[in-house]
Amino acid sequence: MASELENSIRSAAAKVAAYVADAAVMEVKTSYVVVGATTGPDTARPAARTVIRLDGDCEATVPMREGPGGVLEVDSGLFEIHQANVATATEYRARVLGALIGLLQRR
Repeated sequence: MASELENSIRSAAAKVAAYVADAAVMEVKTSYVVVGATTGPDTARPAARTVIRLDGDCEATVPMREGPGGVLEVDSGLFEIHQANVATATEYRARVLGALIGLLQRR
């Protein structure tokens, strides 16, 4: 019986370790498609990307468009959608990591 318990604990610990390794880097991508007869999810093109590492490092690519006089400006509509996606992903990751920490503290 102790062997079964030890195996279960090892298995759970391995799963937690794998999740923590995956959670070390969070990447959020926001894509767009031009609606038409030949478009679909397979034709999505990247619009914005954010990478946040557990150590606090962050990398962001924001959607830009050429404005009047050739001046670049942020595509605010796509950027707002992307910011909402990043906030949702960050909140979800925080809840899951909090739950994992809570489980480990009980043991």
